[in-house]
Amino acid sequence: MSSNCHVVTIATLIIHVILRFALIVIAAPQSSLVTYLPGFSGSFPSKHYSGYVPIDEHNAIHMFYYFVESERNPAKDPVVLWLNGGPGCSSLGGLVYEHGPFNFEASGPISSEDLPKLHPNPYSWSKVSNIIYLDSPVGTGFSFSRNTSDYITGDLKTAKNTHIFLLKIPSMCKL
Repeated sequence: MSSNCHVVTIATLIIHVILRFALIVIAAPQSSLVTYLPGFSGSFPSKHYSGYVPIDEHNAIHMFYYFVESERNPAKDPVVLWLNGGPGCSSLGGLVYEHGPFNFEASGPISSEDLPKLHPNPYSWSKVSNIIYLDSPVGTGFSFSRNTSDYITGDLKTAKNTHIFLLKIPSMCKL
């Protein structure tokens, strides 16, 4: 197979996944809707969803995601899949420290009783795109497995689980 065929196949797959996620924006499950975050008062700038997607047939592997709809036009804006990397670095780092819809504001000397305050991030990527923050590979952040052997991972296993996650999301949204 020529390299042009590989490029076309990969481009087709990417377009297919993006189109499927565009439908998710319209039909995301209400049971996964996030309506409150500690440290933030007021209404969210867009809809947020969070939860687990079972990956394997035994329901041992569960991938954790946090989905932020675009603040501009969720049905037409692009979808970004954010993977912080790792293993061991949760994608929630991207959500809360880098380009998510909120920034932390220190409330003074840190104590175990004080939570940081959250305020809107004027430079959030969610101003112009839908973002899926995925904790990957299994064992990173909140993603987990009931089988310890699943924590032995690599690029191919991680890519396979991420691919399954992307394919399962639309069916979980009852599309």
